[in-house]
Amino acid sequence: MKKILSLVLALALCLSLGVVAFAASAGYAPYDSDGKISDDVVSYTWSGLGLGSTATLTLDPVRPATTVYMYLGDMGGKIGDIAVDDVVNTDFFKFSVDKDSNGKLVKKISVTDDKRLGSFERAAYLKIELNDMTDTDEAKSDGTIEFKAKADYTSYADKKSKPKTAAPGTWSKDDTLKIDYTFWISNIAQYNDDNPDVGDRVYMDPDKNDTNTLIWGDDRAALKFDADDDAKKFYARLSTSNMSDIYAEYGDPVDADLWFYDFVGHPTVPATSKATLTLGIPWDDDDDYTPDPENCFIYEVDADGYLTDVTSKFTYSEDDEEIPGWSIRTRQLGTYIVSDTELDVAVDEPETSEPADVETPTNNGKDIPNTGSSDMVNVALVAAVVSLAAAGAVAFRKVK
Repeated sequence: MKKILSLVLALALCLSLGVVAFAASAGYAPYDSDGKISDDVVSYTWSGLGLGSTATLTLDPVRPATTVYMYLGDMGGKIGDIAVDDVVNTDFFKFSVDKDSNGKLVKKISVTDDKRLGSFERAAYLKIELNDMTDTDEAKSDGTIEFKAKADYTSYADKKSKPKTAAPGTWSKDDTLKIDYTFWISNIAQYNDDNPDVGDRVYMDPDKNDTNTLIWGDDRAALKFDADDDAKKFYARLSTSNMSDIYAEYGDPVDADLWFYDFVGHPTVPATSKATLTLGIPWDDDDDYTPDPENCFIYEVDADGYLTDVTSKFTYSEDDEEIPGWSIRTRQLGTYIVSDTELDVAVDEPETSEPADVETPTNNGKDIPNTGSSDMVNVALVAAVVSLAAAGAVAFRKVK
């Protein structure tokens, strides 16, 4: 009996997996730009789109700064009785997006018909592009997407551009296909002793009144701090992407190798005292080149892109902290660079010319300072006298 029951359960499981696979193969799952089902959407609902009806699209949750493609239909196929090619053709239907709440979180919603995602042929998709956000709370963004007929179906009979839809799948001017969308946008929650990947858009929710530890990637960085009874969540994304402008200005002139640790947003750690931040060893032991970590230099990047040498504030250790690396006690996480070579970070002071020494007249209350105006008056009087004298001499010669 137990064997039969096990067989029934196994068959049921296989059938349920088959249903999931079939649903995914229908193309309605959210895809990423690589043609794979997106990892940035946890769950979704996507009802059918039809003429004169309103479909619903919900992503719950979806990660910020992602691009998601939602299947509309195969090119050459139909949405109801209307050809997909006609719905996405701006000669026949106007496409518009009306954003309601938190529209700034949605960068753009558009239609693309040149994608072959997954195992499908060329199809039309809604392309949803989201902006980044560093919030630790979930945000809701909603609105309406609309395809609206520009003219009656029959009005195109004598025009060069003709619909591919055959009767009876006709439409009248201002007929619509609508989609009400709702996106619940959130970063990924991390907790004490979690290990997010480098680059993940995460926030940390600390254990209150406890020692908390967070390690990014494969020991790329670690944070350890004691939280109080009111420890708040904080954005905790670590980016290690190269900063090309920093390389060009500081690294290239001295042929330095640079490794970047950018704690996006420079969050303040909710610790009872300073937290311990450790920048982990960024190279592998089997790399062709591995510098001596005790001879490396560490720089902090300010908001204007200037570098400050903070090597003396860090202590290198292989086993004193959570991971091997350079550690500092701090309340705020910044942007740091590890370099195998000392960089020239001196800031050139702008050249200024010293003004010439000028004697400034003083007034002791007795003498009126000479401003030069009386001298000018005297000069003018002398000039006038000379002029009159000359005129008199001329007149005297004429009389004589």
